[in-house]
Amino acid sequence: MIRFQKDGTDMSLDFYPRLSSAGSMGQPSGFDISSGGLTAAQSLDDDPERWLINTPLLQFDHPKVRLLATRLTQLQATPRQKAMACFAHLRSLPFGAIADSVGTSSLSVLKYGMGDCHTKSTLMVALLRSSGIPARMRFVSLKPDFLHGIVDNGTQPFEHAMTEVLLDGRWLAVDSYVVDLRLAVAARSRLHQEGRKLGYGMHVDGQMSWDGQSHSFGQFHPAHIASMPLHDWGAFDDPYQFYSSVPYVKQRLDWSTRVKWMVGAKMVNRKVASLRLTPAAPAQAAGKKG
Repeated sequence: MIRFQKDGTDMSLDFYPRLSSAGSMGQPSGFDISSGGLTAAQSLDDDPERWLINTPLLQFDHPKVRLLATRLTQLQATPRQKAMACFAHLRSLPFGAIADSVGTSSLSVLKYGMGDCHTKSTLMVALLRSSGIPARMRFVSLKPDFLHGIVDNGTQPFEHAMTEVLLDGRWLAVDSYVVDLRLAVAARSRLHQEGRKLGYGMHVDGQMSWDGQSHSFGQFHPAHIASMPLHDWGAFDDPYQFYSSVPYVKQRLDWSTRVKWMVGAKMVNRKVASLRLTPAAPAQAAGKKG
C-alpha cells in the first residue's frame, strides 16, 4: 500500500475492480460528439452498478460528503436535476491547483474549498455516486495550449480529467465545472484581447454551463479540431486508479514529480489570482485608463 494523503488514507489498487489486461485503453470513448453520448450497453462496463462503488479517494460514505450530497439534491426530483445541482456546486468552487491532485480525496477537496480538473472531478463523482447516480472519470491528453498564461509545459501534453454521468441510459461527459464563472469570464476576456482560442485554463468558446442533456466542455471545443483531445485513456473510478494503471502516466506517482507539482501548484495559483484581479492585460488596461 501507498500512504498518500495527510489524512492517512492508504492507497492500493487492491481496493479497485480489476481492469482487463489492456486496461481501459482500446475501449470506445465515453464522449462521442457525433452521437451525443454512448448508451450504457456501449460503455466500458455493461453494468451501471459498476460505477457506483466507493474508493479510498471518493469516500462518498463519509458523513460530510453524504450530508453535502443530500443538501444539494434533496429538493431535486430527477437524477438529471440532482446531477445539475452537483454540477452547480462544483462550478461555484474556485479553480485552484492542488499539489497532490493524484491522491486528494473528495473529503480533502471539501476542506480546501477549491480544486482543479482532477480534484473537482473526484468530488463530482463522489457526490453523484452518493446520490445513487452512476458516474466515472474519463482521462484524456490535451495539448498544453489550453493552459497558456498559467503553466509553461513546452510541448508536453497535459492529462485532463472530466466526469461522465449516466442519465437516461446515456453517458454524458462534462468538465465545464472546472473553471469557476469569475475566472472563466476573466480568461475569455484575456483570450479575446490576445486573439487566442486557447489559454488560461479554457477555450474561448468553451461552455460555462450544463443542461444535463448533452456534453459540456470548457477546455476544448468540438468545432475547433486542433483543441480536441490527443488521446483518450478510458474511464476510471478516480485519479489514483488511472495514474497507477497506465504505464505512460505512472511516473506522476514518483516523489520527484510530486515535488515538482507542489512547487508548480503555488505558481499556478498566483497567476490565477492575478488574472481574477486583472482580466485585461496590464498594458491594455493602462491604455484604457489614459
